[in-house]
Amino acid sequence: MVTKDFRFNSLANQYSAAVYAAIQKENGGDWFTVNAGEQEIRVDIIGGVSGVRELIDAYGLEAMKLNYPQWESLAIALLSKSLKGKRLTKAGREIWQSMVNDMGATVIARGK
Repeated sequence: MVTKDFRFNSLANQYSAAVYAAIQKENGGDWFTVNAGEQEIRVDIIGGVSGVRELIDAYGLEAMKLNYPQWESLAIALLSKSLKGKRLTKAGREIWQSMVNDMGATVIARGK
């Protein structure tokens, strides 16, 4: 995601690192599952934090960019509420889960 806003990039990177840490802790490795209807798909994370950042860009930030004129300030507000230090807040977990749900919906839509 290309942006000149240093704060935005910093928060997005911090959020990606926090999501990655939570995934590793929860699953004991660099993977998570996506539910696509009745099918559960294991997603292996390639590239660590930068791989998670790519997913966050694609399934979260890009949607904001396409739908909101002031998307960067919206993203900064959401990412700020998503982190407490280096850890995810409840809101941060919910936002990530929403992106995971969108990944599952994308798989379902492409399968039809």
